Amino acid sequence: MKALFPLVFIFFGSNTNPEPNCIECDQDRQYICASNTLAMNFKLCMDMAEVSGRMYKIYLLDLKKEYGVTGAEYTSSLPDWKLWEQLYPGKTATEISELFFETTTFALAPMVGVSYDQAVKFAAWRTEAFRKELDSMDERDRADFPKKFEFRLPTPAEWSRMRFMTQEKGMLKQVDKIASAYEKEFKTSKNDVLSSSNKVHDVFYNMDQKLGLFGLHDNVAEMTSEKGIAMGGSWNNKSTRADFNKKSEYNTPQAWLGFRCIFEIIE
Repeated sequence: MKALFPLVFIFFGSNTNPEPNCIECDQDRQYICASNTLAMNFKLCMDMAEVSGRMYKIYLLDLKKEYGVTGAEYTSSLPDWKLWEQLYPGKTATEISELFFETTTFALAPMVGVSYDQAVKFAAWRTEAFRKELDSMDERDRADFPKKFEFRLPTPAEWSRMRFMTQEKGMLKQVDKIASAYEKEFKTSKNDVLSSSNKVHDVFYNMDQKLGLFGLHDNVAEMTSEKGIAMGGSWNNKSTRADFNKKSEYNTPQAWLGFRCIFEIIE
């Protein structure tokens, strides 16, 4: 399976900002994973990092364009900005919301304050957005991608099995290069708001040197397909690098809770 790191986020459809350089990495020869995912096996590809503010912002803007600023589809997908106050000292929910939409301050921040249902809807939108992008390709390029696929939340077992992934040194260098390019693009070193948080960091801050994945044991815990069950460590309940079975329970959106998606190749 090949993992494609394209010039744009393929699953986002159109894009107005330049992205890190295109890097294509062979993992096997069957299909190409969605961008910014790494293959777990022939059927599953995991997001390299947690869903970021930038990814979710594009989703929200798409909903706003289609349904309007007062549309239920849009308003029901907004995060609980009040929870973000726990992460960024001195910022109110209103200020955080304005920075989120009007600047790139939270472009690489982990997306928190969203519910299980909101995360599921985001994954469904991401699937459809990727499908539309593939449909716009010429036949030869389209043939490299699966016919049927979906983005979804990983099961707890799938999340735990990430520990069996192993990346070659060349792949790790490519992933690190991509992460560095994103951090340079969004100037994380000069981002005073993100740096002011003593709880979370940008989604590309800490790469597992075996897996090539980011933020597995700190930052934010991650929702799974089982509602109310999250995996991994978080800023308020960190785990060791050897613990891939750490579970947390939740009932509502939390400042310590985010998510990443899995890309499943169905056919």
